[in-house]
Amino acid sequence: MRRLADYIEGHFFSSFLTFFVPLFGIASLIFFVKIVSVTSVIHITFLELLELYIYILPQILFFTLPITFFVAALSSVYQLSFEFELIAIFALGIAPKQIVKIFAKNALYLTILLLIMGLVLIPQAKQLYKGFIIYKRAQIQLNIKPSEFGHRFGDWYLFMEGKKGNTFTNVALYNRNLSDHENFILAKSAKITNTHGIVELFLEKGRAYNYEDGVLKSIAFEGMRIIDTSGGKFFRYMDVPHYWQKALHSKKRAFDLSFFLFLALFPLVSLYYIAYIGITNTRYEQKNIFLSALLIIALFFALAFGLAKPLGLYSLVLLPLWFYAGKRLYMKKIAKRY
Repeated sequence: MRRLADYIEGHFFSSFLTFFVPLFGIASLIFFVKIVSVTSVIHITFLELLELYIYILPQILFFTLPITFFVAALSSVYQLSFEFELIAIFALGIAPKQIVKIFAKNALYLTILLLIMGLVLIPQAKQLYKGFIIYKRAQIQLNIKPSEFGHRFGDWYLFMEGKKGNTFTNVALYNRNLSDHENFILAKSAKITNTHGIVELFLEKGRAYNYEDGVLKSIAFEGMRIIDTSGGKFFRYMDVPHYWQKALHSKKRAFDLSFFLFLALFPLVSLYYIAYIGITNTRYEQKNIFLSALLIIALFFALAFGLAKPLGLYSLVLLPLWFYAGKRLYMKKIAKRY
């Protein structure tokens, strides 16, 4: 049995590489276009572009590996059937379930890897990606030149007369939208800081004015902090348990968790479909296995997406039903015949 397993796995890994490389290339291109579109908003270097690609890489692998596994396993089994090698193996008394067991081991390893990617790596990579974009967008606001009009800091119009090192001098801010009042601030100096994507303006030694209903009010201050809250600049990193805990009260997070579990478990719950389609006697029947594989994958993903959206975690009931349906087809057509 060990030699049989090595022989079948050799065919499988050969087919796996054949399908994985183009699928990985196509997925990388799609995600790379998404990354490049960011450059229309922010300026990034080649190394930063590579950094963003590394953040996206777990998603690329997560979506390509289960599909590649299914197609490669199905292709390798059908190739053995086409060359009548499986018929010879069954003639020696080896049951089709042994073929399923060989792929089950590899499917289990892949599922564990996909669970680690989907539940651990991807949430962290997504947050790092989001934090990077927020940080770079915030940096744009730090590019403020003295003695130029038109600068904005959140809802405030900002003017700075001069600059000494990292400190701006003779600062003026104006805002007529805050609480529907006119607000004016003068300060002798100011500093702009960017901490984890949160842009903060610290004013020193100045006066704040508020004009409302014909009354002008003013207050002197030694120090004042103004935080730019526009554009969703706040970003708080969450660890994995807290990240997925939101699935209990967030439909979007529940959908993500459900769909990730569907993809991670797809290789395991689809084992019998591989045997059902791939094992055949080509002398008596001809199959378009790639069309069959496409239909199986499209049906599974359509059901997973369609059910996970409204039902959330309850949609996972599809997994045992999908597995049972594949086993019934296998028992009815393959196990009885071979």
